[in-house]
Amino acid sequence: MSATLIAGSAHPQLADALAKELGLALGRCSLEHFPDGECHVQLGCDVRGEVFIVQPLGNPVGEHVLELALIADACRRAGASRITAVTPYLGYARQDRRTAPGEALGAQVLGRLVGSAPLDAIVVVDLHQPAVEGCFPFPMVQLSAADALADAVKPTLPKDAVVVAPDLGAMRLAQRFADRLGLPTAGVHKSRLGGAQVQARGVIGDVKGKVPVIIDDMITTGSTIEAAAHAVEAHGALGAPLVCTVHGVFAGDALARLGKLGIRGLVVTDSLPQRDEAVLARQVVSIAPLLAKALKG
Repeated sequence: MSATLIAGSAHPQLADALAKELGLALGRCSLEHFPDGECHVQLGCDVRGEVFIVQPLGNPVGEHVLELALIADACRRAGASRITAVTPYLGYARQDRRTAPGEALGAQVLGRLVGSAPLDAIVVVDLHQPAVEGCFPFPMVQLSAADALADAVKPTLPKDAVVVAPDLGAMRLAQRFADRLGLPTAGVHKSRLGGAQVQARGVIGDVKGKVPVIIDDMITTGSTIEAAAHAVEAHGALGAPLVCTVHGVFAGDALARLGKLGIRGLVVTDSLPQRDEAVLARQVVSIAPLLAKALKG
């Protein structure tokens, strides 16, 4: 059965890289906006067979969700037999529970919206809360970029390093990353005071005299990394931390915030487009090989 790769507007660079890994040419798809803002999708290729739509659901999430649904609808009407959404970053995955009366359950709402599209499966990378899979009506393939990040930092990593999870939610990712590198792990117990305010309440594990390598599934404002860096420093960690993340959201002044910490490096995957900024240099690790392996089955 033939396969076609379609790129949404969210991350064409990743779609190009994935097409090369799969040995496919990108299918032609016109994405235009009418004067009133409505999105118009028109295919310019044969999609009969299997279709992969590359569309990370980052900012603006609503526009990218609607565009994904429109592309999927166009593919199905054009004869696609199976459609898989390749969304390495899944917006609203952190809104998996209600913490106060009157709140919406964002992950479930997203699952219903995406689930209304004629999709057969969805592929994600290091989902913030794996249980969010239950919000979707079709199979979800969950991948991890932990090994790819570990392999990228291994050549320059000091022997006296320790892998640090900046909160308890990142422990699973940190453990896999540490196992790949053969390093010990530690964790920071944090409390969130607001959207961009975090307080570290303690460190679990031994970091004294060790170089910290902080890894999290995503960095949005940088507040969690900042709190973790200060916490491990207070517990005797040696020198500036190396920071790794799968999803580099970097909202607002996040990069400047990380830069002020004097970190020794920032390693991120290309699950989301990375702006070319001089504020803070980043090493970008491609997840195209990871995605291609999963799509090849």
